[in-house]
Amino acid sequence: METLLRERGWMLLWASCQAYYEGRGASESSRGDVLVIVKPDRSVIVHGPRGFKPMNWQPSGSTVTVGVEGDSLVLKALRRNPRELLVLECGEIYLVGGLLEPRRPEFYMYMSESEIRDVLAANPSLIEDGLRIVGVEMPVEPGFVDMYGYDKDGRLVVFEIKRVKAGESAARQLLRYIEALRSRGLSNVRGVLLAPDFTESAIRLLETSGLEYKRIDLRRLYELASRRLLGRGSRDILDYLGRG
Repeated sequence: METLLRERGWMLLWASCQAYYEGRGASESSRGDVLVIVKPDRSVIVHGPRGFKPMNWQPSGSTVTVGVEGDSLVLKALRRNPRELLVLECGEIYLVGGLLEPRRPEFYMYMSESEIRDVLAANPSLIEDGLRIVGVEMPVEPGFVDMYGYDKDGRLVVFEIKRVKAGESAARQLLRYIEALRSRGLSNVRGVLLAPDFTESAIRLLETSGLEYKRIDLRRLYELASRRLLGRGSRDILDYLGRG
């Protein structure tokens, strides 16, 4: 445990503990089974057997120490400014675990493809300069083109949008749309696949077919979508999210 704390690892402690807190107020719990999580940023969370809210917690930047006092293992988390102190006196220890140098996961806020399409249609410069979007859901013999418009040179551009990593099937879907449009005599048409990322096989097919691909930033699009909702009433927001 001392190694995990010293090396700023991720520590889990499952034990029978009694908690004491003083700072913004003061509190004390009876002894009971808890799960204690000490994160690398030195935030501390104490969970009881029920519910998702912690019984006690200390913010990041706390000084966390552990030691033995009498028959108890004592964990202390001290925040200096403003001063807050959390003390856990633990009797029975059921499990101690940890991980040095935990890998931080990337977090993506996913949207539906129609929401992505609407934000991009309202902000075409996110795709390329001079782009003008004129419509969505254009029927083409194999299905519907997600979005279409004209580039700065006046060329028709059709877009296929994927909310997750696009594979070869998405590239083939776009290729079918382009072939259908070219069969109508629209030879000077561009096809662009939009997605957060692409498989190598999708990229190969797009490049050999003369099609294009561009990565979209879901976090940025989510921020723009959230701003569009500001100022709307709660009923409008529920309707927009499809929950009304």
